[in-house]
Amino acid sequence: MAEPDTTYFESLCEQLYNPKTPEEGEQVRKVLEQSFPIFGDSTNLPTETASSLRLLLSRSPNPFVQTFCLSRIKQLVQAQSNAFSIQVKIQLRTFLLEYAFIHPDLIPFVISQLGNVLAVITLIGWAEVEEYKNIYKDISQFIQASIDHRIVGLQLLSILVQDMNPPSFTRNSSKYRKAAGEFRDTQLFDICEAAFKTLEEIVEHGIIYTHVNQAERLKEVTLNLLVRCFSYDFSGTSSDESGEDTATIQVPTSWRPLLEKDSFLPTFFKAYSEFEPPYSSKVMECLVQIASIRIALFTEPQRTKFIVAIMQGIRDIIVNTQGLDDGDNYNGFCRFLSRFRATVPLNEMVQTPGYLDWIELIANFSFKAFQSWKFAPNTSSYVLSFWTRLVQSMTYYQQLGEEAIEKLANLTIGIVQAYVSTALEAVPIRIEEGLDDPLENEDALIESLNHLGQIAHKRYQACSTALIELFNSITDQYQELINTVGINMSSEFKEALEVIETKYAWVVYIMASFIGNRAAFMTSDNVDKIDSEITTKVLQLVDFQQSLLNQNGSTFMNEKLDLAIIFFFQMFKKSYMSESSGRDIYSILSEVFGISHQVTMLDVIMRKIISNLQHWADNETVIRRTLELFNDLNTGYGASKNLRKIEATTFILQNHMSTEIAFCQHEKQHDNRILYFQILCKLLFADDNITERAFYDFMEPFHRRIEALGSLDTVEAFQQESIKKAIRDIFTDLYGFMLPIQSRRHFTLFFDWFYNYYSSLLLRAAESWSPDPIVNTLLKFYVEYASNKNQRLGFDVSSPNGILIFRDASQIISMYHQQVMKQPVLRQDQVYDYRYKGIILCFDIMSKCLGGKYVNFGILWLYQDKSVNEAIDATLQLIQSIPVNDLMSFPKLSHSFFFLLDELVRERQLMALPHLSPETFLHLMQACEQGMDSSDQLICSHACSAINHIACFAIQETEKSTRQQQRRRSSAQQHWLITYLAQFNHILPTLLAGLFQLLLFDDKSDQWTLSRPLYPLILLQRDYVFKYISVVIEQQPPETRPIVTTVLNGLLDGINWTLTTKDRERFTHNVSSFRKPLNAHSIRLTPLTAPPSYY
Repeated sequence: MAEPDTTYFESLCEQLYNPKTPEEGEQVRKVLEQSFPIFGDSTNLPTETASSLRLLLSRSPNPFVQTFCLSRIKQLVQAQSNAFSIQVKIQLRTFLLEYAFIHPDLIPFVISQLGNVLAVITLIGWAEVEEYKNIYKDISQFIQASIDHRIVGLQLLSILVQDMNPPSFTRNSSKYRKAAGEFRDTQLFDICEAAFKTLEEIVEHGIIYTHVNQAERLKEVTLNLLVRCFSYDFSGTSSDESGEDTATIQVPTSWRPLLEKDSFLPTFFKAYSEFEPPYSSKVMECLVQIASIRIALFTEPQRTKFIVAIMQGIRDIIVNTQGLDDGDNYNGFCRFLSRFRATVPLNEMVQTPGYLDWIELIANFSFKAFQSWKFAPNTSSYVLSFWTRLVQSMTYYQQLGEEAIEKLANLTIGIVQAYVSTALEAVPIRIEEGLDDPLENEDALIESLNHLGQIAHKRYQACSTALIELFNSITDQYQELINTVGINMSSEFKEALEVIETKYAWVVYIMASFIGNRAAFMTSDNVDKIDSEITTKVLQLVDFQQSLLNQNGSTFMNEKLDLAIIFFFQMFKKSYMSESSGRDIYSILSEVFGISHQVTMLDVIMRKIISNLQHWADNETVIRRTLELFNDLNTGYGASKNLRKIEATTFILQNHMSTEIAFCQHEKQHDNRILYFQILCKLLFADDNITERAFYDFMEPFHRRIEALGSLDTVEAFQQESIKKAIRDIFTDLYGFMLPIQSRRHFTLFFDWFYNYYSSLLLRAAESWSPDPIVNTLLKFYVEYASNKNQRLGFDVSSPNGILIFRDASQIISMYHQQVMKQPVLRQDQVYDYRYKGIILCFDIMSKCLGGKYVNFGILWLYQDKSVNEAIDATLQLIQSIPVNDLMSFPKLSHSFFFLLDELVRERQLMALPHLSPETFLHLMQACEQGMDSSDQLICSHACSAINHIACFAIQETEKSTRQQQRRRSSAQQHWLITYLAQFNHILPTLLAGLFQLLLFDDKSDQWTLSRPLYPLILLQRDYVFKYISVVIEQQPPETRPIVTTVLNGLLDGINWTLTTKDRERFTHNVSSFRKPLNAHSIRLTPLTAPPSYY
């Protein structure tokens, strides 16, 4: 490469990363890719491209050139590693290491890229290049040189450790996992030890720096490397072993000398105390990982020493408040506590000298951590996790000593009280300053409160008494404030009301966590009586709120409080609404409210549910959570039958669409309406012997809603906005109602009611609205209506119901097709919402009818019923109207289409058509070719299944034609499929080559899926198969060809070239085992640049 070339490429690289326009960037990218090609569509060999990139990299100090060259080398190695000889691979790796050594002043980003390339080279070539297995030895030369070299070397090692972790690669190959395991066993300890020694030198101030920034950079790379070493996936089973705060790190036993070293823990604690943020936070991250190391690793004396050292370090940090003025440090330290407690058994902690003083110190820190919510808002969950694990362990370790048990139990009272009081004290501050409220993130809140509930149960009486006292105190404030409502409704009153109701919400959530953590296997009458008192308090609040609501309207409605009450009822249901629940839960409830058993408690909860559905009509969240509670009550053994016994349920079943259930009148409650009618359906059919009269009585409100529409005789009448909204809402509700129906009897009841009176309304509305997106509600309803889940459409043999359902389906699909084809051309950003959503639903309807097994299509064809051909013709035209690129670009469309295609060819309805246009046939085949190459396993599976059925049909038709010729009979007209396969003779070879490409060169996990279509294609294209295999063998390096020849020829061993089950199973077995000898010899097949010609 001449000097002017270097200048030219520098200019191009700068334009690539800093283009003036996107078009310029794309144009430059193409020029660079052509100049340094990767794949075999060029005359350049991969080794020539690698040499050119090395030359450019060595000649130009430009960071843009360095970035491009390194990224291109990485792509080249990943795509064409088999094209390089071992010697070339070693030379490339040596060049990169030498380049880094010669240029220690590279910017950090370029060093990172260089490290990424080294990691890829090392991982891919680990098994075959012995020199790659000494990566630490090679990079140790950096560490022994200057400070700048050490920084570069540690950074390279850090990237290498990160990228050698198996999850960093998308291909889940056993080869890579084996390499990662060997790297762990042979290199990782030495790397970690080198990083630790560097940290020791830094802490002991034993390094002389020559530049200002060297100290900070060395700290950064050293700590990053240590964090990645301790976070390595030692067990080889987890994507991120450090990601879960309950994980134990499975460090190998060979690491014991380092971990048991006298200076090991003191070095980290000293580094933490001396380093400023963010380096101190990195040290704390290391300590978190160290605290997670399996305690069984240590020998007995060292084990105690390790525990004592960590406890002493924790004590020093708390006493001296080391680094705790930084939020990241504070949060990391709380996580450190949680991890330490999760790893070390409680009995071993208790046996350490000064444990009782230490745990009291932790308790005092915990109190302050709760109070530091403003400074470090995420610490509470870690602190609560520490105490939860401590309480849980007290259940299992009985020999802790009375003093320790008493001390720990008493501290839990303080922990609970501190958390609760802090949460309540923070309420006015959060409101006044507009800060984030944990009540607005219920999922995270419930996780923390679950910990709190478990802690409280250690001293349940004391914790519950304190909580009830707080509740009573808030009640007094509430009552005092309410007494002023008649005089003053000022903004101050509303602010004070919000504060009190938010405090109530906190207390009710906490009460719910207390009740929800009742341990069924360790229950006592005393616990049930306490919970009865807590429940009584909540019900008193519910009653009081209801009375205020009735008197003052929405003034006293508070979303957070109502969500808390809903959660409380869910926890009550979890703990006390079962056959084995204690009776003492109703002891106080029966005295105050007359609630003495489940059914009366259910009635109370149902009245609250109905109230929410009435008064929170415009609030999606409250309605959703209310309906989820309703659904919970309706779930479980005998739950629906118990609900049916109470008056409130009877009311809602009889008045499910009355104005009193106001949320149904709101536009935003669409999804909630679906859940609502699902619940009602389960309730209605909870009675196994439901009569037709009872069913029709329930459906009467639907009848009245439809009757209210009036006469709808014209398309214009259906297109009135009010009519469209009313019909849409009716079918939304009916869709929700149908979803839970499982039994044949219940579906037949619905079918008889719907088909006889209202199916015509659906058909006329679909005809009038198509292709407006509002018709999608009707199509979605019909998808469910035609779904034969749990064989609910298994009508009697003499019943015409299945045919009636299909005829209506055919009419709907045909009407939608006719209207959508008239639609003007849409913009690309409109096409999905205004066209493809409806087409997806039409595909789904057709799939349900084809796969439901309740329509005898042979009978329809026999009696020349037009509905079958019309439905299939309309469906095929809809398919042909969608470009293949769009078919593959929209996931829902892809899934729906390939599922439909699979159903069409499985029972051969497509082949039963008398004719298919060549354009449609080619479109389907092109889609299959794209589908089998999809990364989506479901799409690939259906595409392969469709190809299999088509190929098998072609074989059987060919054999039938041959038999007729042998009998000297005049053969019938050739099937259109055979004609097209002969006319478009590229189709079968293309599909065959595509499947072989996936099988041989892509690490597809589901080889069975690929083998199903591949076998019949091999039978149809025997000559091409041998040609393809020969070309693949010729493409391989000479030294691997004998093995590859044996392996590939073995794919066809033992088959008799028939479609019998025995032959298919034999071929599948060959496919599933052909990689074993390749892996045993570390051979990865070199892919073809293009498949061989088929003629």
